[in-house]
Amino acid sequence: MNTTLSVKAHKAHRTIFEIYFDYVQHYGGSIHIASLLQLTSELGLPVTTIRSALCRMTSQGWFERTVENNRSYYALTRMGRERLEEARPRIFAHHSSRWDGQWTILTYSLPERIRHHRDRLRHELNWLGFGPLNSATWISPKPVVEVTMRHLAIRKLDPHVQIFRGHQVSGLANTALVRRCWNLDAIQTQYRHFINAWEPRRQECAAKFRRGQPPAENVCFATRIHLLHQFGEFLHNDPELPSELLPEGWLGDEAWHIFRDCYLLLAERALRHFEHIFVGPTHTQKEQQEGHQRVLQGFYEAV
Repeated sequence: MNTTLSVKAHKAHRTIFEIYFDYVQHYGGSIHIASLLQLTSELGLPVTTIRSALCRMTSQGWFERTVENNRSYYALTRMGRERLEEARPRIFAHHSSRWDGQWTILTYSLPERIRHHRDRLRHELNWLGFGPLNSATWISPKPVVEVTMRHLAIRKLDPHVQIFRGHQVSGLANTALVRRCWNLDAIQTQYRHFINAWEPRRQECAAKFRRGQPPAENVCFATRIHLLHQFGEFLHNDPELPSELLPEGWLGDEAWHIFRDCYLLLAERALRHFEHIFVGPTHTQKEQQEGHQRVLQGFYEAV
């Protein structure tokens, strides 16, 4: 039972972020709780689960609640906005960069009194693309010192961490080191599953649009959030290694192109459904009026 609740809570957490990522942030950044509950209920998430997730995420510092005319609105905090800003280039510019041959090495030692923060620390390192060389030493081929220290400072974990940049001088090949820190076979399998699931859906959906019989707007919205939810898993699983460190036949680019095509195909009809339900506070009316154009412009510029 606890495992089921944990899975539901995780899905609710992710779905709320995805709705803000795709829509709310462009419409003033705040949404009436009733609108959010209606959108998530259409995605099959119970009201009680979403309310619990919002409460938890607010206490964790991701959201802040405001009240206007006896109505509750939720907006992302600075920490929440930064998370979305970090996610945008990663999800819309899925490509392997060149590598300068240097590793970012992070070690940590948490005092016993804050040992309960260890999972939070590891979650953040995983999000940033680090892999565990051993339990207390994590590495990344990316120059992510500044963003890593900012993440850890927000969570008051930076005093317990040391970060270095340098070249490997041992005899272990870089590809072997990568295999030690990341399960690339599992990630490749996940990409294959994504491709097998979404390539037929891309073809079917594109054919409906060509025939002038596109899916209903609410179906486009739900499908698009589901697409973002599934592809978004790779932000947590795939460290986006430089091409020099990837095995031959890597499927990341193929999966990204399928994601991009489906994402754009569903964009305008999904957006109209969101706008039909969305209610924001009066102090963001100007941003709300500009939201439609801002969203579409952001979609097409990003991908």
